[in-house]
Amino acid sequence: MNKYIVAIIFAFSITGAFSQKQLYYPEFRFDKLKEGTYKIKSHSKEFQNEKLPVILSELDTLMPEKYPYFLNPNNEELVLFENHDLNNLKPVARLNSLAQVNADSIIYKYKFKDLTNCVWNRLIINDKFYYTDADIHDFGFSKVLTKLNQKMEVVGQFDGYDGTYHIGYPEFLFIIFTDNNNKIISRTNVLDFQLNDEFAMEEDILELEWNQKIKSYEITLIGADDKIRVSWDGKKSEIKKL
Repeated sequence: MNKYIVAIIFAFSITGAFSQKQLYYPEFRFDKLKEGTYKIKSHSKEFQNEKLPVILSELDTLMPEKYPYFLNPNNEELVLFENHDLNNLKPVARLNSLAQVNADSIIYKYKFKDLTNCVWNRLIINDKFYYTDADIHDFGFSKVLTKLNQKMEVVGQFDGYDGTYHIGYPEFLFIIFTDNNNKIISRTNVLDFQLNDEFAMEEDILELEWNQKIKSYEITLIGADDKIRVSWDGKKSEIKKL
């Protein structure tokens, strides 16, 4: 085994469809944190200014078994790389729209005193491999909207409450609405909402009610100090902070 990398392989419990490697570099130490703040390279204007092909995500139907997660630029442009060598990064593509992804590996490199992390993901998008240090949306649960003969997916990031990468409660939530064959009807942007609840369960953070008067679902997300409602009539959504 390479003495510079410790690999732990585990089965992902969310889908059971694949295994994922976690790679810990020796610089990723909890007892000796680095000074400064890590800045996400996938957001760097240095690379965004290069002429790179744009990935066409063709997001029209959800494929949860093949691509269980999402990479969401959220009105930004992300640069994707063919490697994760910080001294010789090679940008290969740009992403400016929501994409379904599979996460092959998580690569832990550095921790900083302000609790920022240098952590990279190796992703599969459209059957091709890319590297990014941008966070993926790797949390989700589904609800059937029986009155509309549709479904919804609530998607978020395991953002973490203790500075640990992707461990903790989900944040940066958005919703995807589909028909019963997983064809996408509509989706929201990342919602202006913070869960901020360490012990939240699905039944604690979500209320789902049918409003017969306006023939619309009232979807309420409930955080520790925050609440937001998404009204969905089967065609369009309206969002209101409560």
